[in-house]
Amino acid sequence: MGRLRDHEGSCSDDEAHGGAGMTRQTWTAVVSALTLIVLAGVIAFTPIPYVAWDPGVTNDVLGSSDGVDEITISDVATSGTTGRLLLTSVSVTSSDAALTLPAAFLNYLRGSHDVVPRDWAYPVGRSDSDLANDEAQSMNEAEQGATVAALGAAGIPVQENPLVDSVSTGGPAYELLQTGDIIETVNDTPVTTSDEVNGIVRSLAVGATATFGIVRGGSSMVVPVTTQASSTDRTVPRVGITMRPGYRYAPRIEFNVPGRVADESSGLVLSLAIYAKLRSEDLMASRVVAGTGTIEANGTVGAVPAVAEKMRGAEQDGAQIFLVPAANCSDAAGGATDMELVRVAKLSDAVSSLDALAQGHPETVPRC
Repeated sequence: MGRLRDHEGSCSDDEAHGGAGMTRQTWTAVVSALTLIVLAGVIAFTPIPYVAWDPGVTNDVLGSSDGVDEITISDVATSGTTGRLLLTSVSVTSSDAALTLPAAFLNYLRGSHDVVPRDWAYPVGRSDSDLANDEAQSMNEAEQGATVAALGAAGIPVQENPLVDSVSTGGPAYELLQTGDIIETVNDTPVTTSDEVNGIVRSLAVGATATFGIVRGGSSMVVPVTTQASSTDRTVPRVGITMRPGYRYAPRIEFNVPGRVADESSGLVLSLAIYAKLRSEDLMASRVVAGTGTIEANGTVGAVPAVAEKMRGAEQDGAQIFLVPAANCSDAAGGATDMELVRVAKLSDAVSSLDALAQGHPETVPRC
């Protein structure tokens, strides 16, 4: 009996101290839970190299901003328009903000939002100042392409000439030619392309003079430049400039589109707005039209990113028709929308499609 009592009265250390504290298993569970909570917090607040694309604001480029028409045309006859033409945009995570994994996941799950690698929006190695300069340059090119394409569609003459894009410091043309000079002739030979300028210069001997007939600030002048040998081939003459296409035309066109909306993808809509103001028939016909796409001087429309986000923003602001670059049709076709999705490869496609829809011939309109 004594042995039995001894056995029954004994207990393990864990049981003996159970009321005084937690067991080893309990401690392990608590530490594991705390570790998971800490890791979840780290994951939730650690930035990832992605940005979010959301539907942005729209702007009626046939309207006004701060009391000034968004597009002003002078020195040529214009006509009034009805309806609205919406410039679309996308809202992007700012360059100084971070996107976390939970936020990225939520954006990914939302149909009209997307998450893309950060360097798609902010290339590595580019400062905020660099990005601003890049955007300004892209916008200038978009406005030029839009203007030339619209004038061509309206039958207004446009003269193409090479434009000085940069001048090498210390090179032969330094302090003689300037960025923005339009080159009309070289050694009295008319030129319309950069290749023609380069061909004439290369036909000269090193040390010979290339005489440039230019237009600077609206004034014509003659600028002689003595060629020097190229650093890569001492037998080849150079003047030390780079060029891009430049254009001369009679109408004066000014843009007052807010910078937060306009970018290189604005080309198609800007060009259509200029054309709508120039032609006598009302292109818009009281409709709300939106779109996106780059544009070249010959009217070719190029692909752009974030089409789904721009479509959602346009539809929220009342757009009935959305002009989609032909190369982006696969991006647009999967989204649910009540808008007419019109496929455009050139500016002329947009014009003919809008006319066909207004005249009751939807069967002739190319769609996505």
